[in-house]
Amino acid sequence: MLGKSIGIDLGTKRIKYYRKGDGIIFDQENCIAIENREEIRAIGDEAAEMVGRTPETIEVIYPVNRGVIANVSAMELLFNTSFDRLYGKAKRASGTSFVIALPTDITEVEKRSFADLIHKSGIKPKNVSLVDKPICVAMAAGLDIMKAKGVMTVDVGADTTEIAIIALGGIVRSRLLPIAGNKFDESICNYIRQKCALVIGKSNAEQLKMGIAGALSGQSLTMQVNGRDVVTGLPKRIEIESDIVYEAIKEDLKSITENIKSTLEHIPPEVSSDIIDAGIYVTGGSALIGNFDKLLNAETNLKINILEDPQDSVINGLGKLIDDDNYKTLPYIYRQPGYSVNLRNVNNGIAKKK
Repeated sequence: MLGKSIGIDLGTKRIKYYRKGDGIIFDQENCIAIENREEIRAIGDEAAEMVGRTPETIEVIYPVNRGVIANVSAMELLFNTSFDRLYGKAKRASGTSFVIALPTDITEVEKRSFADLIHKSGIKPKNVSLVDKPICVAMAAGLDIMKAKGVMTVDVGADTTEIAIIALGGIVRSRLLPIAGNKFDESICNYIRQKCALVIGKSNAEQLKMGIAGALSGQSLTMQVNGRDVVTGLPKRIEIESDIVYEAIKEDLKSITENIKSTLEHIPPEVSSDIIDAGIYVTGGSALIGNFDKLLNAETNLKINILEDPQDSVINGLGKLIDDDNYKTLPYIYRQPGYSVNLRNVNNGIAKKK
């Protein structure tokens, strides 16, 4: 295992590692539970199960917000603990080359913080490289991104939707929207509270989204959901129809489609011609919402390609990249030195053990 390249997809919702030759070796919620501000109680899926159920002494933290590291200390603790579990001790992964997938439209300081996460860990990496997430999506789709032909990708993730145009191994145009799966969940919670007088949690909203939500009206699906009655304050179970969920998220979906169209309106005609031939490649967990492809087709009149395993497109594309022995020489890979960056001084009061 020593020295094998590792790809990292550090998402808002989940954190995934891909090891060269071994595939995905870690896929957990990007979440950590801290007790008394210093003791690690749980990480990953185990920590996520604690959301909304913890005493005051335990804080459950998602360290990544809108695609960037928002809580540095929590992210460092989660990263080190995950590698302790994979390798016995994180330092045993020393000598490894790392490639991190990250959003395109973030600041240079925010980009550096991803590399800094590894350089400040107990691991002594051989080197750390960065790659834009849309590049990984295109590779997962099996596209030759080094050609002159333009490619459009739309990644509807947890906190952000990233729209990108790729040609000749680089990003021609991109846009990062703060509207995606988590915003859908929030809209569902708010709408059901207003229309059904029921308070539900975001986990229940996510189940409704992935179970019966549609990007177009008219689906005849129902699902039971548990919550708290707004009037009586007592627990209550009701049946929700798919059209209620559609009404909850339709404005969010409209914002995404309007931004896709706006991006298409500002690209060169030569690239437009390429996209007419190839269509749009759509990925991310929320790409699985019913009729999402039909909505995008109706709005753009373009072929819509929903990627296989859309929730894993970034890590699968990253895997294809690092499985290539010559990936370090590719033009869309950029190296980061071993500097240390204090990202916004955000540590949220977590005291790191020495």
